[in-house]
Amino acid sequence: MRLFEKITIISIALAVLAGGGAVPLCAQPAPIPHHRQPYLLDSGVQKGLEAETASLFRETVQAAGVPWLRLHFVDYDLGEQSFVRITSLGDGAVQILDADSLGHWYGSSAFFNGDAVEVELYVAPVETDVFIKIQEITVGEWAGGGDVGTAGDVGIASICGGEDDRVRSTDPRVGRIVPVGCTGWITSNGAHLTAGHCTDGTGTHMQTLEFNVPDSLSDGTIQHPDPEDQYPIDASSIVFFNDGGGEIGNDWTVFGCNANSNTGLLPIQGQNAFYRMSRDHSPTNVRITGCGEDNMPPGSTGGLNSDNQTQQTHWGAYLREVVEGASDVFIEYTVDTMGGSSGSPVIIYGTTTTLGIHTNAGCNPPDNGNTGTGFEHDNLENAIQTFLGSNVVYADSGDLVAPEDGTVFRPFDTVAEAISAVLDNGIVSIVTGSYTAAAGNTFTAGEDGKRMTFSVPVGSVTIGE
Repeated sequence: MRLFEKITIISIALAVLAGGGAVPLCAQPAPIPHHRQPYLLDSGVQKGLEAETASLFRETVQAAGVPWLRLHFVDYDLGEQSFVRITSLGDGAVQILDADSLGHWYGSSAFFNGDAVEVELYVAPVETDVFIKIQEITVGEWAGGGDVGTAGDVGIASICGGEDDRVRSTDPRVGRIVPVGCTGWITSNGAHLTAGHCTDGTGTHMQTLEFNVPDSLSDGTIQHPDPEDQYPIDASSIVFFNDGGGEIGNDWTVFGCNANSNTGLLPIQGQNAFYRMSRDHSPTNVRITGCGEDNMPPGSTGGLNSDNQTQQTHWGAYLREVVEGASDVFIEYTVDTMGGSSGSPVIIYGTTTTLGIHTNAGCNPPDNGNTGTGFEHDNLENAIQTFLGSNVVYADSGDLVAPEDGTVFRPFDTVAEAISAVLDNGIVSIVTGSYTAAAGNTFTAGEDGKRMTFSVPVGSVTIGE
């Protein structure tokens, strides 16, 4: 399901031929309170009408008094064209699931706000033996005004000063991972990044990546975005490292998502935004944007508020990068974070370029800060570089990093260079933008007999104008 848009090429000849500081101790997830409970629903076997697709079964699923819920289908047969329509009775949000998309959701629905949804089974003409069965639902639990920071940073400073200086933000590149309660984000080749301690590698902890996250309720209980902004995480794509001991500088996850069931889009397409990545910069300041916890009033532990685990941002000083080994690289900064910030991008201030993945609390300015895993980490680099395949060369006219070597961290600035460098049967991945003839984008692809595939993860590419 990780498909990408085709390239548009203008006015070229294109012939593809066949042939350093104190070490912090605590990671920063914030697991979202929830539990599963039994719920039986059986549509019975349905047979389609001859004239049109029709709703032949309808029932309300309710778990009185819960803030949100999710359905789990234990068995189903939706034929080739039949589908399920699920509608929240709280806010009217709708999800459509057919046989393919229900498989991509691993037999589960999106998350719906409120305590009730209407489930309708639409059966296509002439299709027979169509049915759905539910035996369990997941229900959210109320935040209940408990102390902030119980999810991994008790006794460890994550606010780099007396006050929490984070502010609300609406960065389309950054989302929330549920139910583990971490932050995930979009990179220039369509890969998603988060912290290693956010996953066990099976998809049990990391189930859904949500964007455009709405305000939480006044007590801090989270609410979910519309199903159009929820993407099932592809469990088979997860590549990660976490030794279980909170090792600083060796804590990372790279993963993909399946397409949204309503729109058919991947996150990078639906959000139309991404972060570039660098292993060459050492900026003065960095920004961290993530879905961390929040409390009220600021600086207290008296309870959560409507900013809890929604997107917030803060910037501060970049202290250092420490390379202790090829797969042991940490970066440090005095930027406010909280539980739930795990996995956030560490962004060069004032840019859309990142240095690594935020993972741990432990701020004690001015000398010691919160920390993350830097992109000089060899195994992390390789997992991102090969996300699209083992033989990929990248081009990005908007990335001015030198030297260029065609990797996702040092992409060529012309398509011509990428085509020249790619091996036979390789992939040329091109970041959205304009690649002019004047800049050197004049070439005949495949004239040397190499076969290649062009990939445009997001947006449009213009070459040759």
